[in-house]
Amino acid sequence: MAVEHPDEREDPWESARAAQRDDVHAVLAPRDRRCPACGAPQRAGGRKCPSCGADLTARFERGRNRRKLLYAVPVVLLLAAIAVPVVNSTRDDAAGERTQADKRQEALEAGERARLTHDSRPIRADGPPLRAGTDPLAHRATLVRRAEKLITADARERSHGGTIKGEIKGTSCTPYPNVDARRAAERDPATPAGRYDCVAYTSKFEAPELEGTKRTGYFGYPYWLVIDYPSSKLVWCKVTPRAGEGGRSLAYVPVPEPCRDPAGPG
Repeated sequence: MAVEHPDEREDPWESARAAQRDDVHAVLAPRDRRCPACGAPQRAGGRKCPSCGADLTARFERGRNRRKLLYAVPVVLLLAAIAVPVVNSTRDDAAGERTQADKRQEALEAGERARLTHDSRPIRADGPPLRAGTDPLAHRATLVRRAEKLITADARERSHGGTIKGEIKGTSCTPYPNVDARRAAERDPATPAGRYDCVAYTSKFEAPELEGTKRTGYFGYPYWLVIDYPSSKLVWCKVTPRAGEGGRSLAYVPVPEPCRDPAGPG
């Protein structure tokens, strides 16, 4: 059995140092190159090609990146100069369109107000005069019937003119408002004037009874009527109601003063 002598054993540190020296020599050893001009292989470490004399050192053009940046800046500025007027022009166009739309809306509303103002203008007429010895309540009923006929004629004229639609078959007027005080005033011979809610109707129907009283409903166009009983003066206005909840009218005009509630208990 052989016994290894201590002096003959391999030193691990020496092996590591040798491997490190080999790596350094490999890194620093001259490498094969090729001339970029003629393609000849170069094993020497010189800067010039022995075959054609070309420079073997890689060089980069100084200022190339800077020149690219200088070229890019004017392009960016040019694009910005173009983009800003385009954005401003778009904003101006949108603002102009909104202004024009507002003007068109204002014109439509103004036209509708003018139409409604003309449509609701007060129309006056005289009823039969109160003669001596005539019952005031009977005379009052005569004035209401006269007003119903005149409003029917007015609505038919509007229908022929195309401002309302449908065949007007008649008019029904009732004291307004429908409250106890107004109904009492209608029965009082001393009441000087009264207002009535009228409908120039195209059709009518039987409405459900209310507290045992039969009622009639009407489809048509609303009017307000005011009668001055002693003078037999009549005045009426066609009414355009406001839009209901959730709706919106193009325009609205109030009912003219002569067709509103008269002074006194009526």
